[in-house]
Amino acid sequence: MPIFIVCCLLLAFLVKSQSIYLSFLLDQWVWMAGSAAAVLFLFLGWWKKLSGAVWHDGFAVGALSAWYGNWQPLFSRDAPMFYLFPLYYALLSGWLTLAIINKSARFDPASRESLIYLQHNLARFDTRLIACLVLASLVAPEHYLLYPSAMSLFIVRFTLQRCLEIIESQ
Repeated sequence: MPIFIVCCLLLAFLVKSQSIYLSFLLDQWVWMAGSAAAVLFLFLGWWKKLSGAVWHDGFAVGALSAWYGNWQPLFSRDAPMFYLFPLYYALLSGWLTLAIINKSARFDPASRESLIYLQHNLARFDTRLIACLVLASLVAPEHYLLYPSAMSLFIVRFTLQRCLEIIESQ
């Protein structure tokens, strides 16, 4: 999810530096467009019109912009969650991409079998259902840890799914 990582780092920088461009992100039409983009990418992924990597990236970027624009006015201006959570998402996504997804083609047969077993028997949650949880968490700012938890689960689940796609393509 390279675009998501860049957007997270950019948002963290803008928030930490108190940039004048933050007011643009708070416009209602911007976060509503982010919400619409997230829903659009979710449905395009659900109907298999986009590759897994593309719809996950687009959904995550849309949800991030909707989260910031919708939640920031409800909290104090300098709340650390608005630059720490995007940094956390960027680090988590980057680390999982570099450490797991990029090396999944070189997994040994036992690791491949374990991943397939995990995917088919233990990981009962479809990524699209987790994406719906992310969208639902956007409308519950009083539960401020719900969105970060759902987004973390979405990122980890994407990693498992992407690794399986790479393994099955070989």
